[in-house]
Amino acid sequence: MKSLLAGLIAALALVGAGGAGANGSPYSPGLVYGWGGVGAHKGAVRFVSFGMPKSTIVAAVRARDGRVVHSAVVKGFYGVPLVAYDGTAGGLSGDGRWLVLSSYGPNPGSAGKTKLVVLSTKTLKPRLPVVLSGSWSFDAISPSGSTLYLVQHISAGPNPRYRVRTFDVNTGRLGAAIVDRLEDEEVMGGAPVTRATSSGGRWAYTLYARDGEEPFVHALDTVRGEAFCIDLPLELGAVKQRGLRLRLDRRSLDVRFGRKSLATIDTVSFRVLRG
Repeated sequence: MKSLLAGLIAALALVGAGGAGANGSPYSPGLVYGWGGVGAHKGAVRFVSFGMPKSTIVAAVRARDGRVVHSAVVKGFYGVPLVAYDGTAGGLSGDGRWLVLSSYGPNPGSAGKTKLVVLSTKTLKPRLPVVLSGSWSFDAISPSGSTLYLVQHISAGPNPRYRVRTFDVNTGRLGAAIVDRLEDEEVMGGAPVTRATSSGGRWAYTLYARDGEEPFVHALDTVRGEAFCIDLPLELGAVKQRGLRLRLDRRSLDVRFGRKSLATIDTVSFRVLRG
């Protein structure tokens, strides 16, 4: 069975010319499937998914030579979740033990369900299926894999509205919305442009673009379940906002456009300095 799956994966890779497919939407970056996937934090292995008519082939592939280390078939259609429109993939816990895959959900406000599945990276067997009513997408996972952070999509459009909620993997329970510690808000608006993650996966920093407003950075502590929305004093149009990128150092987060630094955030105090 293992050799059969490995052969099928190799054939699919040749058909796709070693590339990857992705499909975003007006409210979510979407999923990536094919040879792109998501890399383990040390970069030795990539986890990839290939959609079949009624199932998904998931594989751990050695980065240096493309060899399939192990693979499995999961019932249903799933892909590796993208967490930003620049193509940043997510779903892998900081300790490297757990992988989250997601399906596409309905448009915000429409009937339907969103499905996710948590897999062991060692066996690629499901630990927990997650089925939620409405429009959801993956945002982050705690380093131990015990908590998922999921985006509940409220609306689409230039500034899609959403809230971030926790999901306890051990109990299978959905938690309350995370409230911004700086502005005391739970409903936010914007499009996730790019993501930087701290070593070990504790902090997830996501830059959001907003049409007609300033961009902001959503700093999420995936261990304590706290979020801080940091407004950036940058007068930029929506198109230029989508070209911003983040560079994370030990205690600072640099907001850049090309090679130019436009702002720097102190990741301890969350104070913003102009570049």
